[in-house]
Amino acid sequence: METDRPFREWPLEQLAEQAALHAADRKVLAALLAEAALRPGQRAIALRARLSRMQEGLAPDAPAGELRLLLAAAATEIEDLRARLRAAEAALAARPPACEAVGEPGPHRRVYLTPNAPAWLVAEVRRAFRRRYHPDAHNDSARRRRAEDVFKRAEAVFAEIEKLS
Repeated sequence: METDRPFREWPLEQLAEQAALHAADRKVLAALLAEAALRPGQRAIALRARLSRMQEGLAPDAPAGELRLLLAAAATEIEDLRARLRAAEAALAARPPACEAVGEPGPHRRVYLTPNAPAWLVAEVRRAFRRRYHPDAHNDSARRRRAEDVFKRAEAVFAEIEKLS
């Protein structure tokens, strides 16, 4: 049993996961890179390249002042994003609902049809609604009640569509 290869049984995905978890630890990255160098295949080559980039990206102990500046910049950006989110939510709340903005959608939209749908399509959609939501097709009483409710509403909408045609 080789003791100098502690990661030898790990799959490449697990090596990559450990690299992400220990991205700031040079020793772990070096051990993972050494193990990836012993593996064949394109995925291993890609992992080696990724680990090399991770090692190169490590700064040799950044001063505390630099970290504070980085954290302050991140906090400012987070606050800016929160303000933008609040503004977007306020704008969304101020907008009228889609049905009011466009006008009354009409009965066709309630059964997922366009107002210019051909008669044969309306008939097919009506049959599909009847097959799916007919109360006799459901054994469970709760589902039966829900299906009956949807069935009645759909039939009323299709009757309205027939009057318009």
